[in-house]
Amino acid sequence: MLSKFKALILFSLFLITFAKANTSLDMVGREVKIPEHAQKVFSASPAMTILLYSLAPETMIGVNYRFFEVEKKFMLKNVAKLPVLGSFFSSGNQANLEKVLAISPDIVFMWDIMQKNGVYFENALAKFDIPVAYIAQNTIPQMLDALRTMGVFLKKEERAKELITYAENNLNRVKKSVNNLKNIPQKRVYLAQGSNGLMTECTGNMQSQIIPLVGGVNVHKCEGLKKGTSRKSKITLETLYKYDPDVIFIWDKSFYDSIKNLSTWRNLRAYKNNQIFFSPISPFNWLSRPPSLMRFLGAVWMHNKLYPEHFKIDINEEVRKFYKLFLHLELTDEQINTLIKGE
Repeated sequence: MLSKFKALILFSLFLITFAKANTSLDMVGREVKIPEHAQKVFSASPAMTILLYSLAPETMIGVNYRFFEVEKKFMLKNVAKLPVLGSFFSSGNQANLEKVLAISPDIVFMWDIMQKNGVYFENALAKFDIPVAYIAQNTIPQMLDALRTMGVFLKKEERAKELITYAENNLNRVKKSVNNLKNIPQKRVYLAQGSNGLMTECTGNMQSQIIPLVGGVNVHKCEGLKKGTSRKSKITLETLYKYDPDVIFIWDKSFYDSIKNLSTWRNLRAYKNNQIFFSPISPFNWLSRPPSLMRFLGAVWMHNKLYPEHFKIDINEEVRKFYKLFLHLELTDEQINTLIKGE
């Protein structure tokens, strides 16, 4: 009788251990079921979608927004054709829950900062036994953990390790170079956004954190900025002239193309010194919006633009490696030049 009791206890412990082995903690500390076969996956925000695209594009069932033609040129054709399912946000391009449920994903990934507003979607998915894992990648170091965590839920741990190794190497290269700047003055940077270049990011904003990472100083400081804020800030041309940055990065192609004929910007230091650069955006922005793993490439590119004599790179080779490893594309030199020009 006792031996049967022991056997029952051991079997119960086995079941508990087995169940635990088929779950993992997401990035807000929740224990979430790992799908046996993650063949249909939805990431409910752009930054998470880019993670999923890099790790397992074949599992994607939809995207968050409609891509521009210039973006489609630099992504897998099957991904470019996926249906737009929206995002699980409190506002904006709200996800079509019915469409998501109709496809019946094996798991859904959500951004950790939307956990409070995502309760409705989480509960709705739970009714259909669809697990939800929250992913945090609000800082650049967090992106490494995000790759690792999503890799576990997708059973793509080796693939995640490969991407993390590349990312760490690039971040360490930039960090070492920044530490060696010594007496070289830090470049003052302005991120120009919007159709007139007068929308930008605050210092400390999650969208602007790449600037200090690469050894720059964001010229736009905001008082009382709350942690985790990512809202854009509007300034005037007069304020921009007060800042008079050393380097300006623009990711609105139409505005960038208009700069050479824009007399109101001609007396800016960056304009006079030919230090205004277009930030590549295809298929996703290299610097931010969304703040994604594209910054593993954007960091070396931006650091080189700020300190070209101090940090020399073969940009074509850097782009070729990144797009092959992260975005599954073999690019020619012609394609790389087109990408960098934003054409």
